[in-house]
Amino acid sequence: MKRILRRLTSLLTAAVLMSAPAFSAPADRSGHGGMLRAAAAVSIPGIDVSKYQEEIDWQEVARSDVKFAILRCCKVIRAYDDWELDPTFEENYEKAKAAGIAVGCYLFTDAATEEEFLEDVGYMLGFLQDKSFEFPVFLDMESPIRQEHLPPEVFMPALLAGLEKIEDAGHTAGVYSSSAFFSECIDRSQLLEAGYPIWEANYFDTTNGLTSPVGHDLSAEATIWQYSGCGRCPGIRTTVDRNICYTYQFFNHQAVIANSVLPTDTLKAGSNFTLAGTVSSGTVLRTITGSIFRKDTPAEPVQSVTVYPRAREYKLTGFFTKKLIFSTLPEDSYELRITAVDSSGTEIEVVNTPFEIGAGDLPSETEHRSDGNGSSQPMPEFHFAGQGHLHETTAPADSSRSGGLNLQAWLFRHMSLRRVLTTATRIGNKLRLERTPLYRIVSKSFYKLEAGYLISNLCAAHHEANPETE
Repeated sequence: MKRILRRLTSLLTAAVLMSAPAFSAPADRSGHGGMLRAAAAVSIPGIDVSKYQEEIDWQEVARSDVKFAILRCCKVIRAYDDWELDPTFEENYEKAKAAGIAVGCYLFTDAATEEEFLEDVGYMLGFLQDKSFEFPVFLDMESPIRQEHLPPEVFMPALLAGLEKIEDAGHTAGVYSSSAFFSECIDRSQLLEAGYPIWEANYFDTTNGLTSPVGHDLSAEATIWQYSGCGRCPGIRTTVDRNICYTYQFFNHQAVIANSVLPTDTLKAGSNFTLAGTVSSGTVLRTITGSIFRKDTPAEPVQSVTVYPRAREYKLTGFFTKKLIFSTLPEDSYELRITAVDSSGTEIEVVNTPFEIGAGDLPSETEHRSDGNGSSQPMPEFHFAGQGHLHETTAPADSSRSGGLNLQAWLFRHMSLRRVLTTATRIGNKLRLERTPLYRIVSKSFYKLEAGYLISNLCAAHHEANPETE
């Protein structure tokens, strides 16, 4: 349930669609389960191919109306012990990509149990190493022998396990089948709720499919509609399956951040500022990288961290935020960049925000301090009285404060505690302890020691300038 809610949330927060030049029809957010959909009038043409289309001239295909292609990767037919990598898959992948066509792929499987789905998906993933896809990686299910009559309560947990394994590998997952099959053993609502794209074959009672999609609309129930098994396409000598895609989400590579806490304007040096937010997309995010750059050296990050969510949503907590430590940044002008790489391998800019690290000054004479009861009192003034001695002008009850400062000054001057402070701070930063309660307590003590060090130097300077006060 947690994974389903995560997917639903991520799709609901997907970015506003931009119309690509090749597809000028308007888009909206209507549809089921938060699926990012185009308006019903939007229909992006595509094909799906396998070895039966023989050799394909992909440059010629790219000059046609076709904007995407879904390639058969492999098949597993357990009923006949038939395991096969499609012999045209590698060539089709390389040439379709080179021609600028958006690409997806599918596994034809007759798996009926969770173990079989996981095994078949693992077999396919072995061929997808180092590959990226703009369109989903689909599970194609249409076996009348092993699948068709399984009830949804038996079939769906097994199918969902296979889909999750695809997404865990960094690909966006989807489901292909016929309208009849969806009504028989696949719970469409579960897929839509979880945000999985549906690729549906519906030929409207024709033998090999429609000659044109005009007059029909499946956008209310499917992400992609396969309307013909006997279509034609320039660059392909044989007949080919024709499809319509109802969404721009596979073309517009976007990611957004919600509920964000980001650095703005100026942070005080040493500030324990912590990032927050949730990055999400309509497709699987393979990596999310956060980097801090100095403005004068924008090509070389001073801090950087990369995480591998392999999901459509990632909350910026834990490891990610602990690697970007604002408290260690010296005074300067900076820029925070957060980028994501989606399942197509496209890098997406999520955040690009400038900020400053300003001076972390000690309190001045005009500043106030809390008395512990919610009220405030003026900070005491200090006056020099002889070598290294300070007296506070407030009431005698506070005289112990000057004694404490004198002790800190003496320790700094005679025991080199400043070097200890520097070493301890470096160790704390290296171990990423800056946000632990113990480190904060120690840091407060270090701050007092630092004050003692500064006061010691001021005392020495005053004595050198006024030797008659000896």
